Amino acid sequence: MLFQQFKVEGLGCLSYMIGCPAAGTACVVDPERHVDQYLQVAQKHGLRITHIFDTHLHADHLTGSGELAARTGADIYVHPGVEAAYPHKELHEGDRFRFGAGEIEIIETFGHTPNSVTLAVCDHSRSEDVFALLTGDLLFVGDVGRPDLAGADLLEEQVKNLYNSLHSKLARFPDWTEIYPAHGEGSLCGKGMSAKPMSTLGFERRNNPLLKMSFAEFHKAMTKEFQVRPDNFAVMVDKNRRGPAALAKAAPFVAMSIPQVEEAKKRGARIVDTRVPSAFGAAFIEGAVNIGLTPASVNWLGMVIPADTDIIIVADTPARAQEAAHIYRRAGYDRLIGYIGDGISGWAAKAKPLNHLPQISTAGLKRIMQKYPDHVIVDVRSDAEWSTGHIDRAKHIPIEQIIQKKVDLPKDAHITIVCASGYRANIAGSILKAMGYEDVFTLIGGMTAWKNANAQ
Repeated sequence: MLFQQFKVEGLGCLSYMIGCPAAGTACVVDPERHVDQYLQVAQKHGLRITHIFDTHLHADHLTGSGELAARTGADIYVHPGVEAAYPHKELHEGDRFRFGAGEIEIIETFGHTPNSVTLAVCDHSRSEDVFALLTGDLLFVGDVGRPDLAGADLLEEQVKNLYNSLHSKLARFPDWTEIYPAHGEGSLCGKGMSAKPMSTLGFERRNNPLLKMSFAEFHKAMTKEFQVRPDNFAVMVDKNRRGPAALAKAAPFVAMSIPQVEEAKKRGARIVDTRVPSAFGAAFIEGAVNIGLTPASVNWLGMVIPADTDIIIVADTPARAQEAAHIYRRAGYDRLIGYIGDGISGWAAKAKPLNHLPQISTAGLKRIMQKYPDHVIVDVRSDAEWSTGHIDRAKHIPIEQIIQKKVDLPKDAHITIVCASGYRANIAGSILKAMGYEDVFTLIGGMTAWKNANAQ
């Protein structure tokens, strides 16, 4: 039997192919939107993909089920609670599917969403026992799925369902059963996931603190604050329920001339500058937001810019721009209308307006604090990070408030933005610049550098 895991770096999305080379059939579970990898593995092993399963209605990325079905002719299977508006077949408790030596049983495990299922996998060529559980977003390595994404009105019901699924629905499986979740480290669908790609049920029962709690303790933990949910999550839920558009229908992504960029900006297009903080800080196009390109940068994009916005990407090279587009389309950003692939060199050569976001060192900030007592220091980290220590005189304004433009600072204030490393500070600083704040700086290395400087 073939069993293979696929990972999307940054977003932490995990998907799976289960098949039998002898029978020539396979299924894919929780496919991501870029589906070539599944087709390549199927071809390598002489498999025909006949079934596609989504374990739940995803909120953090677009499903690739429709894309894969169009390329293979496979049927898509989801729980009826998804209320899918695209061609599909329903999954119910106890349903079984056979792929040669491999067999899958469907278990309804609500809690992360009201439509979640777990797939119990058996390899009959070796044993009649279930050897693995594909838990979707029910149980992660070191964590469990957050129950709040379905909405505040369903939270109480979701917490109860989550606890029941973890302790009752999975109770019949022995400790040696392997656990393969739909997400790992980097995902916003939990808050303490391990980087490990799998675990066992016994290890999690013994070492995952959330599985050792009474219901009262679990309820308290699951109704505390989670990571901020990007606004784009609601958009992706809607698209996944309706069925995402084919990638072929996405806007053409081409190099743009300066006049084309200027015209697009007049029509409301936003510029996302993907360069590193130091390059962005030296010079950037007016109004651009700096979201440095990393595998997880799409999570920040989802917090800052709606997915129905025309977006122009600024990158150091055309290849980096294409890489950004590839990452962003996983989250439904299909209105990427073009890119500038030489940083801002061409823009500067034409003497077009540029702005800057100066970067200052820890020593520089200390001198400024001594010389200018009215200099404002804004710490944009989370409440938990702030509580571990912060710079004296700093104001705590979490980055989410700045993204929402909930800033009550004088426009003529001189401001230094601080985060943990400098990444979020540049996002916040670029937003403040676009809001009309002129004298904005960011601290190189953030609180990590500040603490190290003070420890010397």
